[in-house]
Amino acid sequence: MKNFFTYTAVLILLSSCSDVIELDLNNTDSKLVIDAVIERNGELGVTFTRIQLTRSAGFYDEELVFVNDATITITDANGNLTPIPFRADGVYDSNFPFITINDPTENSYTLTINDNGDLYTATENLELTVPFTEVEQQTISGFGDDITEITAFFTDPEGFGNYYLFEYTDIDNEEVDTRDDEFSDGNRTQTTFFIEEAVPGTVATIRIKGIDQRCFSFYETLLQQAGEGDGGPFATQPAVVRGNIINTTDSARFPFGYFRISEVFEVDYTIE
Repeated sequence: MKNFFTYTAVLILLSSCSDVIELDLNNTDSKLVIDAVIERNGELGVTFTRIQLTRSAGFYDEELVFVNDATITITDANGNLTPIPFRADGVYDSNFPFITINDPTENSYTLTINDNGDLYTATENLELTVPFTEVEQQTISGFGDDITEITAFFTDPEGFGNYYLFEYTDIDNEEVDTRDDEFSDGNRTQTTFFIEEAVPGTVATIRIKGIDQRCFSFYETLLQQAGEGDGGPFATQPAVVRGNIINTTDSARFPFGYFRISEVFEVDYTIE
């Protein structure tokens, strides 16, 4: 009993002496953060464009700063210009179907963003991909709680340097993965996601997206820094990761983020 009261007294003393200390960090100037994608559904042949603009903030700032007054356009290889309208909370999107698959090498598109006089641009080509062929589920036991392993298979095209971006989403989970075909060119290959506390009957959507080598390296670096499955690729970065978008007005005020154009296939899978 004496030891109990001594232990309690120490806890009270320690809790009463704790202070919250905020370090005076050196914050850089706020930069534009751009998450810009054009995705063409490989089954339906429709194209969706989504760009979200925010600003970088200090370490202790918890709220996102949305950019709602920018002007955004997409220009194709023939000079045809398409405005991308603002929706809400920094999001600009459009369902305008301006990508065709006649010759992917001619599918060059330029993103232009005017943010209070600063012009940001990036030019990318459509990256094709392939659909999933099947999905399998297994349960991994022996490590405490059971973990559900969901594997989606696809056949890599032979003779191409292919790079892939995968997304897994359900009502409670969102995971991202990347892969190249260095060791699987022309063969049946896979992407695997590990889900804790999966609920039977939950519908998960798994997507495969075509990306190029530079985009693959960008996502690989972000996933390594953020920790795969811990915050996702757009979590706070411990170091600057430069994307493919440049500030043509002032190169010192370079943005964060990336502009990619992907063909996408997806499959819905019900967890057993």
